[in-house]
Amino acid sequence: MTPNEHEYPSREPVVDRVVLRVAGVAKHFGGIQALRGVDLEIRSGEIHALMGENGAGKSTLAKIISGVEQADRGEIRWNEERIAFHTTGEAAAAGIVIVLQELSLVPHLSAAENIHLTSRDAYRGGWWLDRSRIRRQTVELFARLGLHAIDPDRKVADLSIAEQQMVEIVRALSQQAVLFVLDEPTAALGQQDVDMLFSIMRRLAAEGVSFLLVTHRLDEVFAISDRITVFRDGANSGNFVTSETSPDELIRAMVGRDLGDFFGVRNRKPPGETVLRTRRLSRGDRVRNCSFEVRRGEIVGIAGLIGAGRTELVRAVFGADRADHGDVELLGRIGLLPSPQAATHHGAAMVPEDRKRHGLLIDLPIAHNISIADLAARGSFWLRSAQENERVESMTERLQIRISDPARAAGSLSGGNQQKVVLAKWLAIEPDLLILDEPTRGIDVGTKYEIYKLIDSLAAQGTAVLLVSSELPEVLALADRILVMADGEIVAELDHGSATEELIMEHAAG
Repeated sequence: MTPNEHEYPSREPVVDRVVLRVAGVAKHFGGIQALRGVDLEIRSGEIHALMGENGAGKSTLAKIISGVEQADRGEIRWNEERIAFHTTGEAAAAGIVIVLQELSLVPHLSAAENIHLTSRDAYRGGWWLDRSRIRRQTVELFARLGLHAIDPDRKVADLSIAEQQMVEIVRALSQQAVLFVLDEPTAALGQQDVDMLFSIMRRLAAEGVSFLLVTHRLDEVFAISDRITVFRDGANSGNFVTSETSPDELIRAMVGRDLGDFFGVRNRKPPGETVLRTRRLSRGDRVRNCSFEVRRGEIVGIAGLIGAGRTELVRAVFGADRADHGDVELLGRIGLLPSPQAATHHGAAMVPEDRKRHGLLIDLPIAHNISIADLAARGSFWLRSAQENERVESMTERLQIRISDPARAAGSLSGGNQQKVVLAKWLAIEPDLLILDEPTRGIDVGTKYEIYKLIDSLAAQGTAVLLVSSELPEVLALADRILVMADGEIVAELDHGSATEELIMEHAAG
C-alpha cells in the first residue's frame, strides 16, 4: 500500500491561539548553515508536523525550542513572551518537553528509574530514589497508556531500540507539559505502538496540549497532524493544512522534484542458488526453531511486532549473538558463525538497526568507516591512502553521499548520510548476503527512495537480501517473500503477490 492509498482519519483540533511563535531563527555549526531564518507557529491543541530531508534543519529547530541549542539570531515567543532557553530543564519548567532522536536514557538504570529520574516526587527525603514507589507508579503509568510489554525493572541496556524509544516517550508524557517536541518518535516503533502513541496524542491535544512532530513518515503525518511546515536546506519551503494537501505536494516541497512511483522500484529476475539456509535456529526464548532460506537475487522480508524476535534472529544468523542450537548454511558452509568477522569473511554483511551504536565509529573519519569492513574481511590492518581515497570516491558517488570532506567525523553527518556510509562500508566487500535491519529508520523521503532503488538493484545483480523492517509498505514493496514472526517463531510465509498489511498483522498478532 502506498501513502496515497491510505485513508487518513480526520480530527477536530483545539486551535484557539498561538502558543509558540518562531521568527527569523538562524543557526550555524562551524561552516555549515543549519537554519537560514526560519518561521513557525504552533497553536494550542494543535499537532504540527515538521518535515524535510535529512540536514534540512528540523532537529536543529526542535533543539533550539527546547533549550538543547541556542539560536544565533531570530526570535522565539512562548505565550507571547520572548524566550531563549539555555537548558532542557528551563524549557521543561516553562512547559516544553522534548523527546530527542538521540535517546538520552541511562543504560545501567531500569526503565522505571529512567522514567522518574528527574522527578522530585521520586526521591525519599530529597536524596534517595524510592524504587518501590517509582516501580508502582511506572506500572500504573504503563497500564494507563496501554503498555504492557516492557518490564519496569529491566535495565535499559537490555531493552531493544524500540522498547527504549517507548521508555523515552513515556518519560516525556509523564511530565505535565503544554508543548511536546517529538523528534522522530516512531522511528523505532511498530504499528501497534505507533497507534497507541497517536491515541495518547489525540487525547492530550483535545485537552489543549500542543505537539511539534518531527518525522519523515508521510502516512503518519496525514494520520495525526493538523498543519505541516516543510524545511529545505535550512529554510522554509512550504506551509500546509494537512486536510488540504497531498503526499506528492509534500514530496515536491521537501526534495524540489517529483519522485514518481515511490514504491514502484521492483526490477527482479528469477532467483538463483540458495545463499543462506537456517535449520531450527534458536537463541533463548527470543528466537525459536527458525528455518528459512534466501536465494541469490531474492529479497526476503521479516515482519512482526516489537519483541517478535526479528533483530535477534538476524543477529544470530550473522554471528553477532551466539545461537543456542541449530544450523546456519552460508554458500554451502554449514555451522553457526562464531562472529561478525567470520560472517564477513564468508561473504555476509549486516546493516544493524542502530547505526550509531553498532554501525559506525562516529568519532572516526568518514573514509575510515567506509574502509573498515573490507579490512576486516581481508584480515588486514593496513590500507594505503590512495586505495582508501579511490574507494571512498567510488562509494560516495555510487550512493550519492553528501560530504564536504571524507576526513570529517562520521558523526557530523545527517542521519541519512550516516546510513549511506554504513551501506557503503558493507557494499565495499561485495557481499553475497546482505542483511538489512531497519535500513530506512529515521531517513527522509528522498534518501529512502534512493535506498529502495539501491536494494532493488543489488538483488537484480544477484545479491541475496534479508530485510527487517517495521514499515509494512516497505516490506510489501521490496520483498519477494515475507516471513512473519511472533514470540520468536516464524509463524507464516507469504509471497509478494498475496501479502497484504492486514494479513501480515493477523499472523503477527496471533
